[in-house]
Amino acid sequence: MGILGGTFDPIHGGHLAAARVAMVCADLDRVLFIPSSRPPHRAPASAPAEDRLEMARLAVQGEPRFEVSDVEAKRGGRSYTVDTLSELHRDRPDDELFLILGWDAARLFSTWREPERVSRLASVVIVTRPGLDAPKPSELAATGLPPGRVIKCIVPTPDVSGSELRRALAAGESVEGKLPPAVDRYIASHHLYGDNRNVGT
Repeated sequence: MGILGGTFDPIHGGHLAAARVAMVCADLDRVLFIPSSRPPHRAPASAPAEDRLEMARLAVQGEPRFEVSDVEAKRGGRSYTVDTLSELHRDRPDDELFLILGWDAARLFSTWREPERVSRLASVVIVTRPGLDAPKPSELAATGLPPGRVIKCIVPTPDVSGSELRRALAAGESVEGKLPPAVDRYIASHHLYGDNRNVGT
């Protein structure tokens, strides 16, 4: 089972594309999307956890092999991957876990809480990000990721970022084609991001 965590603030087409690429590349049976409560490496999310969860659920509708988990939102506090993987192992002992990361996030792996334990709990699937070359074995080793436990997915994905989307939404600009339509409608109906002070973060 693939694990794709993030703030999903908001969830967008790049996230869904990364999940699809990882599913094919690593031969995954399904992908679990986990919106964080409070990300440890960045500013707090702009939208509340309950809205980000609902947007994730809307985004995966019609994708039978995609699921959404509220494990981090329910736990509250800072969302550490090691805690989430440990909880998933307890709850789903028969599942082999594959942690899906963009190379931009994976480069910070050595700064995570208990990175060695994370790499024991799950294999890592790295999806290349637009503008970044595929990681070399030496670069993986420098981040603390064991190259033999890493699956590299060298497939183009859309160049979409949450910060750019939040800026566009706050400015009233079109984000057509970058968000699942149901998520776009949810943002409009719940007036999210329009008065966002953290729009550029």
